[in-house]
Amino acid sequence: MEETIKLIEKVTEFAINPDVKSENKIKDLKQLLVSIYAKFLTIEKLDDDTNYKESYSLSYGEVKENVLKNFPDHGYYNLVFDSHKIIYKECKIKPEVDVDLGDPIDDICDILKDLLEVKWRYENYSKENANWSFMFLMKNHSEEHLVNLLKYLKDLEE
Repeated sequence: MEETIKLIEKVTEFAINPDVKSENKIKDLKQLLVSIYAKFLTIEKLDDDTNYKESYSLSYGEVKENVLKNFPDHGYYNLVFDSHKIIYKECKIKPEVDVDLGDPIDDICDILKDLLEVKWRYENYSKENANWSFMFLMKNHSEEHLVNLLKYLKDLEE
């Protein structure tokens, strides 16, 4: 978990610092997110049944303000839900396939806000609680944002 926390500290700099110094913020962001995703895919489950009284809270607005300053030039992107339901041979899309717009700033904010919570839990609760929180938040929220964001950032390069 210590290595994961070090990665989290690096990537969440984009959420807490309005002026991250980097020659290529997009490349740095991609590398850090891929490393965090790899940690998620290989993490071992550690449970923490302790009931903690103090709770974590951070304003989405604060995170978004800093993210916008670090990544000012990003608009929306196309997003397909349930892409596995597209029939490729016939080039038909089944009615249950949703096409929508993705928002890279929202993706970054949601991912970083979740990771800041994991870091906070590590510092204020326990390694086990941070680990459980990392797994839960990634599986139920951030993983989709992360995968969609990485695809968008890759498409920007073309």
